[in-house]
Amino acid sequence: MSKNKYVQREQEAKEAKRKLKAAEKAKAGKAEKDAAPKKNTGKKVSRWLRDFRGEIKKISWPDFKTVMKNTGIVLVTVLIIGILVWILDFGLTSGITGLKNLAQNTKPAVTQAATEAPPEVDAEDDHDDHDHDTDDEEAQEATSTPAEDETTAAAAEETEEA
Repeated sequence: MSKNKYVQREQEAKEAKRKLKAAEKAKAGKAEKDAAPKKNTGKKVSRWLRDFRGEIKKISWPDFKTVMKNTGIVLVTVLIIGILVWILDFGLTSGITGLKNLAQNTKPAVTQAATEAPPEVDAEDDHDDHDHDTDDEEAQEATSTPAEDETTAAAAEETEEA
């Protein structure tokens, strides 16, 4: 048995050497191919075209009736989606325009109400500079209306009482 094992190991070693040499040759051949300029480009292109033509022949093309049916389905789908997008666009545009008009119509009323509001008197505001306070009061009296004068006088009386 030992002789058979010896013979078997020798055969395995020879096989391994053969594979190693084949791998080295393949590697060397690949390096030579990479270094060498490409030749026979015309043959490669003609072979590719032949293969392409063969693959095209293998395709099962639909008949005319199927093509027309599928084309109709695509056109109807595109039409429906287009109408839905148009409706959505129209609705959003109308809504934005309506909001703009509403804002423009209410803007003068808000501005008018803000300008008619009486100025607030801050009772807690303590100033050490009494001359500054009288200057403010004189400026206010010069620009105030009779209704504002009564409001201001009432507020001043409440401040003095406190």
